[in-house]
Amino acid sequence: MRDLMKCIDSNTQKFVEDLRRICQKPSISAQNVGIGECAETLREMMQEAGVKARIVPVKDGYPVVFGELKAKDTERCIGFYNHYDVQPPEPLELWDSSPFEAEIRDGKIFARGVSDNKGNVIARLKAVEAILDLMGEVPINLKFFVEGEEEIGSPHLPAFVRENVGLLKADGYLWESDGIDEKDRPTVSLGAKGILYVELEAKGAKMDVHSSRAPLIPNPAWRLVWALTSIKGPDERIRIPGWYEGATEPTDEERRLLEEAPFEEEAEKRDLGLKEFLGGLSGVESRRALYFSPTCTICGFSAGYTGPGSKTVLPSVARAKVDFRLVGAQRPDELLMKLKDFLKKEGFSDIKVTKLGGYEPAKTPVEDPFATRVIETAEKVYGTKPVVWPTSAGTSPIYTIRNWMGIPVASAGGAGHPGSNAHAPNENIRIRDYIQSMKYIAELITTYNQEARPCL
Repeated sequence: MRDLMKCIDSNTQKFVEDLRRICQKPSISAQNVGIGECAETLREMMQEAGVKARIVPVKDGYPVVFGELKAKDTERCIGFYNHYDVQPPEPLELWDSSPFEAEIRDGKIFARGVSDNKGNVIARLKAVEAILDLMGEVPINLKFFVEGEEEIGSPHLPAFVRENVGLLKADGYLWESDGIDEKDRPTVSLGAKGILYVELEAKGAKMDVHSSRAPLIPNPAWRLVWALTSIKGPDERIRIPGWYEGATEPTDEERRLLEEAPFEEEAEKRDLGLKEFLGGLSGVESRRALYFSPTCTICGFSAGYTGPGSKTVLPSVARAKVDFRLVGAQRPDELLMKLKDFLKKEGFSDIKVTKLGGYEPAKTPVEDPFATRVIETAEKVYGTKPVVWPTSAGTSPIYTIRNWMGIPVASAGGAGHPGSNAHAPNENIRIRDYIQSMKYIAELITTYNQEARPCL
């Protein structure tokens, strides 16, 4: 292992240039910019690293880049999930260098997608390259599952997984993210909340009219406000009957992890300009609410005139985008029906409900052998006890692997840091974190066979 770590260190410059190579390929899924070229570049880089790779077409979507490396005399296998698509770089004027130049300064690489998620993809690939260079073979089977639609909600991922269960089979999957926190402690997360994202629309007259006609013309903005008020009250509780069915509290082990995990709440409140969190929550109860409570959030509201000055107008249409975060056994399609039925019963059958996305929540138990190995490896490589989150407050499509295929999933060993600015201008990773990420992956691969369970 010492020789392997030295091999990684001695190739730092090469590995940095390899990362810059793919970061210089725009792959903006929301705008269909550079997707095909980036996918082909990634396939080439897999091949160059010694991984057998191919581009797998996705019906009506962007392709998956799938790589595989077989070991001798073992059925054991680790899967790596990542994505090669990135967020749009705008606003461009806020970047200190071109978002697709991959400029290096102050020990960091700056590029759109370098943190989310190309740095993690290439760190994993370069770890394998180093193992092959030094050992000539890998001790376990490896699969690289890299999609091109994560930044637009992975709309075709569920169908792809259902159609390729055999192809994707593995002991466990290391998901795309989780690097280090603000105190350089490695972080591990074992799940994600689900989501139901909808747009609510109310209509009035067929065109905007003068606001003086308010006594006669229904106002869809008020209509939508009343509908939203019926869904959730000032107590932050969702009022839809049966909504909390399936929402589970943390287990004793999960609550222990929440109690042990650091949460700099005073600093966060200060950074956000808040005196307190909702309901005065603090301590472990604030963490429990963040990671284990269903939510209902108005993400955006539009109606009428919102420009400078005044315009006395009564709008013809009002729209609100709303996301519901889900936990436990809550399922987006079931809750969508409950939402529609509730609005009808409350007298809002005229409100149009459009589903914009939906993921199931998913978690891997901390005592699962795969999760245990991921956690133990983090402590060994980073030299400090990792911060383990039983799930995450955000959402990702891990349910397709965890829930549908029964395969454990965990996130760890990523290249990002708290100042990486993922999805924002000047996105970056530190080169030292990128190299440490490779060492984590190399350690996980080369020691996994010692205590791993067989492929599911």
